[in-house]
Parts: sequence; structure tokens; C-alpha cells
Amino acid sequence: MSSAPPNFTDVLSGAGPRRPMREVLRELADSLDDSAYLDNYGEGEYLAAFEAEVAHMFGKEAAVFLPSGTLAQLIALRVWCGRRGNFSVAMHPSAHPEFAEHGGYHFLHGMQRLQFGAPEFAAERMPTAKDFEALGQTPGCALLELPCRPLGGQLPPWDDLVATRDWAKARGVPLHLDGARIWSCRPFYGKTYAEIAALFDSVYVSFYKDLGGLSGAMLLGSADFIREARVWQVRHGGRLRTQGPFVAAARTGLQRTLPHIDQWVARAQAAAEILSRFDAITVNPTVPQVNFFQLYIRGDAAALTERHHALAKETGIFLFHALSPTVVPGLARTEIHCWAPAMDFDLERLAPFVERLLAAD
Repeated sequence: MSSAPPNFTDVLSGAGPRRPMREVLRELADSLDDSAYLDNYGEGEYLAAFEAEVAHMFGKEAAVFLPSGTLAQLIALRVWCGRRGNFSVAMHPSAHPEFAEHGGYHFLHGMQRLQFGAPEFAAERMPTAKDFEALGQTPGCALLELPCRPLGGQLPPWDDLVATRDWAKARGVPLHLDGARIWSCRPFYGKTYAEIAALFDSVYVSFYKDLGGLSGAMLLGSADFIREARVWQVRHGGRLRTQGPFVAAARTGLQRTLPHIDQWVARAQAAAEILSRFDAITVNPTVPQVNFFQLYIRGDAAALTERHHALAKETGIFLFHALSPTVVPGLARTEIHCWAPAMDFDLERLAPFVERLLAAD
């Protein structure tokens, strides 16, 4: 979770100022009672209870807590492809294992990503059931990211998700959910986490991207899938002496933060509506589907960033860390991610601030 610089009164995007480690750890310790004990190489009542709690939330038989989402994804893909003797994976070209994990699935396990056509016509949009049907071969497994961060948090329509599930089931293809940010998907689908997860054979969730945990992820699925996943956890060096502090932070974040995330989605939508009134600004999606969206501004990325930071120091209003240039000349982009600080943001100050940001010198 990114942090905003200190001393800003209105922070729209980001997790707020960085906090001293001592303060964070003391607060975490104060949230525990004497019944919570450190796990021993993944064994312990506190950890087991948390794994069972999250598995029940998603309607799955079992779960295993892991130090990172990268490890969770690698294990899921390896188990499914290994079982089928088919080391190909159907996933979007911007899928996290492809662009953010240095292709670990390929370099460590020899798996190959199947392309949705050639060239990749699906690169700038969500994959659909028709894309999977047109693959031309049957993959060892398939992966969907909900929501898709590289595409501004877009989500496929429910009917298309069901159609993709039906495609996979008819071919015996395990369907894996990259649900790192699944926590913000309920308002769009109007479904419980268990109803969403029922479309997938395995699910990965993160505890630090939205819930504010120190680190940690969980992989969920059938009991036999999780038993095999634990073996691969050891093989990947992911069975730590203890994950107690990470488990405690994850559990605390789930209890304290999850009840507020639907409000964060509504705040992102309200902010996007104001921003989209300006001719020089485009938001993607037009109506945010989760608690973040992409912001496009016509102008020079470096100049606009510098102007934003100067105005932020003057007004106490903070919208983003930086704008990046896009492939379209004269068009800059950033991401607006609404977390807890956004709920205290005075939306009445947003339009006047943007007017000054866009004003010619």
C-alpha cells in the first residue's frame, strides 16, 4: 500500500502517512490476547483458526497462509498443470504472474502462457469467454484476475464469468482466481465472496493490498489441493519458522478494514464523477467498479506532477504521487486508489483544486 507524504489534510489516493514501525507493531500487539500463540512451521491453533475462517468465507474446504501472493500463484499454477501433465496457462497478457513476477511460472516450472490470438488483441480489455473458446488448444489451467488492476480495476460481467466457468468445466480445465483485491468486488456483483469463489477451483487473496496487513496471502481450494499446495510451499522455501506477526496483522485487517471497503468503492465513484467533468480528464472505467480507477490527463506528465506537488504543499490536498506518460503523446496517466484516508477527503475541494492544476501558467 502506497503512503502519502505527511501533513496533508485531504488525501484522496493512498494509505496516508508512513507510520513508525514501533507504533505499528505496538498497535498489533495490543490487538492480541494471551490465547494467540505463534505458529511453528505452519502449525498452531491461531493460524489454523484463521485459515478455516477465510476458507469458510469463500466457501472452500481448506486454505493455507503463505508469505506472499507471488508464492500463492506459483503454487496454484504448478499444482494444476502438474496434475494434468499440461504446462500451459491461459491468462491475460497483463496477468500478475506475467508482468509483475518476472515470469517465474515459466523460469521456475517451464509453464507457457497461451496467447489470446496473435497478436494479443485482448491486451487492453478484459478477456471474455469467447477469448477462451478461441484459444485453439486446451490449457493446463486458466487464470482470471478480479479486479484487473492493469485495466483500471475492471470486472467482467457476471454472465461472462459464468460462461468462462462453463467453458473450463466442460474441458476439465481448473480455473484459478487471482483475487488479490477481491475484497472490493461485492458492490459490483452483488454477490458474497463464496458465490464469486464458487466459479473457481482455487482462489488467492491478499491481506496487504487493501486490508493493511504487514504481508501475507492465502490460497484456498479443496482439501486435497491444499495438501499438495503445502508440499510446494516447502519446496519453494515458503514454510517459515513462524508467520505469526503476519497472520495477526492479516486477521486484524480483515476484522477492522473489510467492513469499510464497500464505502471506499462508493468514494472512488464519487471522486471519479467529479474528475470526469473536466474536458482534459478521462477516468477508466467511466464509473469505477472497485475502489480504484485510472486517471488520464491531457498535458505533460512531468510538468503536471510538479504542479500538483506545489499545489499540494500549498493546500494540503494530495491526489497522486506522480503521473506517467502514455503511448499517446500529451496524455499522462496515474491511478487513484481510495483507502481509509479518502473517506476524510473533502470532495467539495476537489474540483477547485483540479481547476488550478489544469490552469495555464
